[in-house]
Amino acid sequence: AIFLIVDFAVQVYSMSTPRTVKRFSPRLEVVAKVLPFTRPLIDYGVDIFSSDLTITDKKRILLRRRVAEARSKVDMIITEIEGLEKFRTASTDRLELRALGSRLTSLRKEAGVMEGKIVLLKAKQRSMGLPRREGLWFDVVRWVEKVSATEERSVRVLQKQMENTANPLALLKDDTISLFRLGSQVNLVKGYVSLDKAERLIPHTAAIASRIAMLERFAPGILVAVDGYLEVIEPHLDEILLRLDVIEPHIPFVLDNLPILAPHIGYLVPHIDSLLLFADDGGKYLPFLLPYVPRFAPLLDSLACHLVLLRPHMRKILPHFPVIAESAINFRNHLKVSENADILVYYFGWVLKIPWLGKSILKLPFMPRLASFLGQAL
Repeated sequence: AIFLIVDFAVQVYSMSTPRTVKRFSPRLEVVAKVLPFTRPLIDYGVDIFSSDLTITDKKRILLRRRVAEARSKVDMIITEIEGLEKFRTASTDRLELRALGSRLTSLRKEAGVMEGKIVLLKAKQRSMGLPRREGLWFDVVRWVEKVSATEERSVRVLQKQMENTANPLALLKDDTISLFRLGSQVNLVKGYVSLDKAERLIPHTAAIASRIAMLERFAPGILVAVDGYLEVIEPHLDEILLRLDVIEPHIPFVLDNLPILAPHIGYLVPHIDSLLLFADDGGKYLPFLLPYVPRFAPLLDSLACHLVLLRPHMRKILPHFPVIAESAINFRNHLKVSENADILVYYFGWVLKIPWLGKSILKLPFMPRLASFLGQAL
């Protein structure tokens, strides 16, 4: 309720038309979706409160909003960095350490970019005549703005659920009943409250609540699995909950193998659609591919486009995977190799059956171009 009031105050002073409310204020859109009779009141309130504001006033408010969003993003990056540093300290696996190092470098660069964005936005504020906000009161205001920006991403998950259902009240009813059932299990509630960094789940309340009916049966397993991994999961929680419809059938596998998957979740989540192609047929390929997560997770940005092409040939590639894996990144620019992988294995699979020979040949600098040509010609 507090966030709703704060958001309404910000939005009505920064937006000039009811149409923009839907884009910038998911909380108000959720209220209007659940209680349709409030939409005229919301539209009227926005028109009344924003009618006296100049374009400059609206720009100033929007600048503060963007600063809050950037601070929220930096906080999430720092949280993930802290979690990954713990994993790196505890790990001794060479590939794992390399993957974690790559992710940490990427996150630090991203944090630097966001910090630079904050500096530029503040400079823009000064140029528009906005005074510095100093003192304890404004520290509290900045904290509220930052938490509100984090929570808004969570509300967008709820908004998306509302938009995708024909009966928002029925959805709300099912989630509320599930919440009451879970809340009645005292030991389960105590377990979640006692999780390390459990307080970081508070801004994600709306997203969690919007998916609680689906998550209810997994709640005890999630509690056991996520302990110790919350720092790396929380920054991606809203995106995970948004895609829960496709992830849900594979939750038991994910929970069982979370120690392997969690350190690389920042790489895996953006490519969830491509990765789930290998989870069909009862997930028969997943146990075999799991040990390769540390090797391929940092390479997904380059190799994800190959996954959809490789999936039909997986049965033929799998026996040669230990040989192919080391040189896979060299073929990132040659999609025809993946498209014709079955043909290449048919003609040259005998080379891959001799590990030292196959690895040596795949590492030759001209091999990606040659393999692409042969795949198409044959």
